[in-house]
Amino acid sequence: MSIKNIQKLKQFGIFQNHTNANAKDFGKYNLFYGWNGSGKSTLSGVFRCIENKAHSIRFPSSEFSVSLNGETAITQANIAASNLNVYTFNQDFIDENISWNSLVKSILLVDKEKIEERKKLEKLKKKKKTDSEVHSKEAEAIKKLDTTVSKFGTSSARHMKTSLQSIDTTDSYYLNYDKRKFEAFITGNYETTKTDDPLLDDEKIIELTNAAKPDKRSTITFTPQTINQETFSKAKEHLEDLLKTSVVSETIQRLVNHRDVRSWIETGLDLHKRHDTNECEFCGNPITEVRIKQLEAHFNDDYKAFQDRLVRADGWLANQYVQSPVLPSPSDFYEEFKKEYIDSCSALKKAIVTLNEEIATWHSTLKEKTVNPLETGLIVNIINESSITAFNDAMTVIGNVVGKHNHKSGNFEIETKKSKKKLELHYATTEVKDFGYHEKKKEITRRTAENTTLKTEINSLNSEILKLENSLSNEGLGAEQFNESLHKFLGRSELTLRFNVSNKGYEIFRNDSDLVEGNLSEGEKTAIAFVYFITKLNENDNKMENTIVVVDDPVSSFDSNHLFHAYSFLRSHCDKAKQLFVLTHNFTYFKLVRDWFEGKNRKKRSKQKPEIAFYYTIEASTSMPRHSTFKNSDSSLVKYNSEYHYIFSKLYAFKGNSVLSRDEAFLTANLARKLLESFFSFKFPKHRSDIAQLMACGLNGCEITDEVTKEKIYRFINKYSHSAVIEINEDSSENLLGESQNVIEDIFTWLHEVDEVHYTEMVEVVT
Repeated sequence: MSIKNIQKLKQFGIFQNHTNANAKDFGKYNLFYGWNGSGKSTLSGVFRCIENKAHSIRFPSSEFSVSLNGETAITQANIAASNLNVYTFNQDFIDENISWNSLVKSILLVDKEKIEERKKLEKLKKKKKTDSEVHSKEAEAIKKLDTTVSKFGTSSARHMKTSLQSIDTTDSYYLNYDKRKFEAFITGNYETTKTDDPLLDDEKIIELTNAAKPDKRSTITFTPQTINQETFSKAKEHLEDLLKTSVVSETIQRLVNHRDVRSWIETGLDLHKRHDTNECEFCGNPITEVRIKQLEAHFNDDYKAFQDRLVRADGWLANQYVQSPVLPSPSDFYEEFKKEYIDSCSALKKAIVTLNEEIATWHSTLKEKTVNPLETGLIVNIINESSITAFNDAMTVIGNVVGKHNHKSGNFEIETKKSKKKLELHYATTEVKDFGYHEKKKEITRRTAENTTLKTEINSLNSEILKLENSLSNEGLGAEQFNESLHKFLGRSELTLRFNVSNKGYEIFRNDSDLVEGNLSEGEKTAIAFVYFITKLNENDNKMENTIVVVDDPVSSFDSNHLFHAYSFLRSHCDKAKQLFVLTHNFTYFKLVRDWFEGKNRKKRSKQKPEIAFYYTIEASTSMPRHSTFKNSDSSLVKYNSEYHYIFSKLYAFKGNSVLSRDEAFLTANLARKLLESFFSFKFPKHRSDIAQLMACGLNGCEITDEVTKEKIYRFINKYSHSAVIEINEDSSENLLGESQNVIEDIFTWLHEVDEVHYTEMVEVVT
């Protein structure tokens, strides 16, 4: 795993808002060039944070995003979990490891002679690496699954909120339904949501949706009626008694056989008596006394009394028909009860029709008896029990529906809440089943437990590895290797390190006898620090090919001789690093490292393979407040062999711009000063320490550039470049923008006038 790029640096010191828009992705070898104050050390602090797996103490509000090849980017939020093997040399490293007045921290190098222990150590490290990779991969998979489950909770809560809040827009619980409520509901209804029982059908969902609506209704008054089977049984007995009853009379067969004639004669006999006549009103012939007595014997008093009894029975039976009760209107009921109520009303109506049809059959038989009282063969069937049961059941259902309606009205809030909860349970269970929520939660729990066990095993491996490393590691060996490298680096052996057991660190001696106690030159300090860092790279058997090395300006206090030592020391020890980052302000050192890196690129290009070394410049704005960024280096920086070439090319490029931005204008002032100092210092070496004298010498023999022009240039570079106090007023930026272009022209005119050959060749080189 290697670092791909630094995608974002925000509020990280001078890097206020860096993005990777103008920089290539990093390669195996990476070289940064930047002048002092541009932000090199600050940039190295980003790598130091990754090494320490901790956010910057100096910039606690900073944000960063370091992209990796094939892995999740490292940010301020997840840096503690980083497993990059990074070693960073910068001032922070020196401050943390070296106290110039007392001790240098120890170096634990592995004893190569303990072969068996080393083999065991290698085996344990290999297993640890394998297990750690498995653990990290599984942790990422668990995190991904957990994120999926979390997103499910959010989306399901949103679905349920949409479904439930439309029922009652006044219910704040469902209006604010979220993932937290959804997951709490699932937990509270765990057994129900994991069951395989069928969910609600569409009809039940509609019913519960109606039941949950917030439209409260009044109670309904209704008293159910019931029919007793015994009542109809007794009626049947009474009716059968009538049907079997007859009277004694002198029967006239013709009247028995012809009911219509009998009825006509009975009526005529009554009329004859009331009108007291002996003549037939029909034919006018006299009616004999014998005939009258014969007819009266047929229609005697018992006969008439029985007929009266039949008539009364008819009236009683007419009252036995079942009347439809006054029922509540369906619109009075809650929506969820209407269907059941309407269905029960239909069942009641059907039962009443059936019962009345059976009573009507009784009635017809009774009428037949009334017409012919002497008939004793008539029979009636009992009213079907199923008809009575159907009536009573329908009445019971109606009563129950009314009861449910009234119960809801009396407990409206409770009942509507129950309906909502049933719907919530249905929707939640549907979401859970479709997603396989419980299965995934169990999987997360199981895999987390297994991965935790693996982590415990890795920790045990770490403990065992540490014991072995402590057994194999030797501070004395570390001092021996350090001293050998330091003596080669300095070219002399007067400085040595010795391990102090009681102080658990190295003491620095001069000439093997005197403790230096801070009595070191800056060059010696830099040499000790850099050699110490390189030696630490091999500590605890660390493998260079697995290490990302970052080196920030190891040559700040070196003379030219030590500068080459620093270069060769870095190259010989870090050439095989997994990734190497070098940051410097020294152009000579830059050139040495650049040529080393370019040799790597030439080999790749000869084999038609991608380059592996890249170059960047760190540039700070000159406007206030200052801010920096890094970008791909200008081709001139890679192509030319001196900083002078680079400065000349940069300033000459601005010469052709008709308009300069404020940042560019301030930059031209810095470039102009460095260019003139370099040019005139070479031309007039006796006055190298004084820019004013150098520029005065530069006027000798000039005709185009005069004292006025020189003063203008001098004032420009002093005011806008490296003066101790930069004068800022309302007109500064505007004057700078206005003057920059003219001053650049004057400078190059002056250089051309002083040394035409040099100027012409430099222009040819940079263009």
